[in-house]
Amino acid sequence: MLFRNNLYFIDAVRRTEDGAVYTLRLNPDHVIYRAHFPGEPITPGVCILQIGQELLSDAVEAPLEMDGAKNVKFLSVLRPDGSPVTVQVRRIETDSETVKAQIEFKSAETLIAKISLSCRKTAR
Repeated sequence: MLFRNNLYFIDAVRRTEDGAVYTLRLNPDHVIYRAHFPGEPITPGVCILQIGQELLSDAVEAPLEMDGAKNVKFLSVLRPDGSPVTVQVRRIETDSETVKAQIEFKSAETLIAKISLSCRKTAR
């Protein structure tokens, strides 16, 4: 995992009937926030996509590599301000080669992003 226990930390996981709900804490001291943007840090969209892929991998307990994202909507900025971030991974569909899911990021009650993610299963 690229960003887990570095850019973000998982504080809680709740498994659901169709996926999982994660409570995350962002690391405001991560180097990414020094560049994006000094004094007004926000999480880059590509990092949000990577976190979604990492959490989907955790939810299905298999290594995954992102191969597509549809209906990606960034609705608000994600700031490393100490507020817990809730990520819901749901509607997981899997076959022998592919895993697809809907992923939503929220901070407090603010919807940050909605993503339809597609990943390929990879060898460990």
